[in-house]
Amino acid sequence: MDSVRFVLVRPEHGGNVGATARALKNMGQTELWLVNPQLDDETAAARLAHGATDVLEAARRVDTLDAAVNDCRWVVGATRRSGRRRATEWTPRDLATAVRAAPERRPLALVFGPEADGLSADDLERCHDLVRIPAASTQPSLNLAQAVLVLAYELFVARAPARSVRPDAAEADNAELEGLYAHFEAMLLAVGFARNDTVPHRMLALRRILGRARLRRGEVRFLRGVCRQAVWSSNAATSESATPELREQPHQQPPRPPGP
Repeated sequence: MDSVRFVLVRPEHGGNVGATARALKNMGQTELWLVNPQLDDETAAARLAHGATDVLEAARRVDTLDAAVNDCRWVVGATRRSGRRRATEWTPRDLATAVRAAPERRPLALVFGPEADGLSADDLERCHDLVRIPAASTQPSLNLAQAVLVLAYELFVARAPARSVRPDAAEADNAELEGLYAHFEAMLLAVGFARNDTVPHRMLALRRILGRARLRRGEVRFLRGVCRQAVWSSNAATSESATPELREQPHQQPPRPPGP
């Protein structure tokens, strides 16, 4: 995700430029270019760039869009307009995925137009592709800094390495679930919650409940331990009831039942 530049064409409000600098730093981006800026208040830029004045002060200022993108291998213009164009139109998420998959297309320029009316037709002609942020039809136009933040965020998420899944956190496979169901069936019979003629119906309900839970491997082992202990305790109680002399023995902690 290196060599990505954010290009603001003819920005008008200093506050938006400052907020853009802050949004870029929030998402690990630093390269900001300003094309022919016509800022109403330079001090507002510094105020809104809270914590990101280094990005703002390092921003490159050029006179034309060509000067900002001449060395780029991929130029993508952000627009809310849609129409018949030969350029590919991306969503921010799909674009971020494509950017990650094509490191050879660097430098990449993401181009944003002025606040009042966005990129002109001439600006868009210089873009290889377009990106449009989905929004409600009642208010489809985003604030400039907000639009930059959306794209920078998607790039940030796309660059994050996939998290490795711990073995216990992986979803249980079918064999593990069937082992759990067998333990549950034995427990229901042992504690008297089901009889041989009713256990299929009870187990069908239990399968539906546990199936919706999408149990992890560690969770399956935990539940099998619960079932094992319940079966063992039920058997011990039955044995004690059938052998009165066992009741005269001092209470001892029952040994841990064998594992599955």
